[in-house]
Amino acid sequence: MRVEKQEIEKLAKLARLEITPEEIEKLQGSLGSLVEYLDLLKQMKLDDVEPMTAVDDTPRPLRPDVQAEMLPKEKALANAPAINLEHFSIPKVIGG
Repeated sequence: MRVEKQEIEKLAKLARLEITPEEIEKLQGSLGSLVEYLDLLKQMKLDDVEPMTAVDDTPRPLRPDVQAEMLPKEKALANAPAINLEHFSIPKVIGG
């Protein structure tokens, strides 16, 4: 399946990425191969396979919960694209 140029441009805009026409062509090939592989995986018959969350069932060790020094507010907000009343400001994503 071929991934269209418009789809890649839309994804780049949503991710706030600037991509060149050469990168779009390269991404079309890479994403097209990925979509073809996912279609191949969809065709697999997995009715008799029991669902699992991990390859092995051994318990995972938990790290201790240690209180650490907080990041200063100025440093945390330094790279934010927009700030509103000393908080991160993000664009509305629901309702278009």
